[in-house]
Amino acid sequence: MLKDMLNNKIYEYIKYNKLNRELNLGENCKVKFLAQGEYNINFTVEDCNKKYVFRVNTGSQIASGNQIRYEYEALRRLEVSGVTPKVYYVDDTKKELNYGVLIMEFLEGKPLEYHKDLNSAAEIFSKIHSIDIIKNDFKNLIIEEKIFTERINESQRLLKDFFHSPKIPLQLKEFFYVFVQWAEKNKYVEKYFLENKWHVVNNTEVNSSNFIIGREKSYLIDWEKPVISDPCQDLTQFLAPTTTLWKTDYILDREEKEEFFRAYVNGLKDKDNNIRERVELYNPFLYLRALSWCAYAYLEYQKEDKEIKNMDTYNKIKQYLDLDFMRGLLEKYFIA
Repeated sequence: MLKDMLNNKIYEYIKYNKLNRELNLGENCKVKFLAQGEYNINFTVEDCNKKYVFRVNTGSQIASGNQIRYEYEALRRLEVSGVTPKVYYVDDTKKELNYGVLIMEFLEGKPLEYHKDLNSAAEIFSKIHSIDIIKNDFKNLIIEEKIFTERINESQRLLKDFFHSPKIPLQLKEFFYVFVQWAEKNKYVEKYFLENKWHVVNNTEVNSSNFIIGREKSYLIDWEKPVISDPCQDLTQFLAPTTTLWKTDYILDREEKEEFFRAYVNGLKDKDNNIRERVELYNPFLYLRALSWCAYAYLEYQKEDKEIKNMDTYNKIKQYLDLDFMRGLLEKYFIA
């Protein structure tokens, strides 16, 4: 497996690039597998004094020609928030390991639990969304002005092979066809976001496992595809059942969502900007993104040469592509 091959090479990589001295690691540091996502494999590198995350990038969700550099530059600028990991090293040459490499701070803590960590999440979001994006020079990040149009374009790209694949039942293809048509018909509502512009840094992958909840401080990690856009992107995704069910079996009720909104607005020093309305408007387009990605990923998992395969993820993808599940999410919008 790729992670086993990399595990054996990372120590030599560190030694060859003289990173022991730069990172204050001893000559006999240990390398251990930590976790993997769909496009990254993470290891810890440590000795008795220091511990880091060694991140290996295997692909890109944003069609970036230099995915690891994109993430590194974002993290450097996000440090001012105090709730993201510090970065120490990037290698985008792909020479020794054939993949992009990022070394960052290892953070102690546990994944977010929705029933008790909502206020911590709200505080993290408010700190990140309070960053002055002009002063802190985030011009390298993708900017999404027309967020409904962006979701439609993204879904059409993700669904291109899905619509033509003989492996996909006709009913599923029809569902997504109707959904995309509905989105096209209703995208005019994005005019609200153009006329009431509020741009912040969005993580775009805010599931519970990307939060580190510590005893004294909590963080948001995994910044491989941040964008500059309306804060409803992250907040809608964070609150949606497609996210809360991803790593847990939890769905937030109305009171929990309201508690979250109050804490978030309080962290912004009562800068509300109709955030609840923004989230409500964006919600079906968030579902379009989430479900289209599942459709795309399902086909990817059929390929023998896919470098990373997480069976928990594959099973969740199949659960989300169940027609009754998808119709349940969208019934209030009269879709499908």
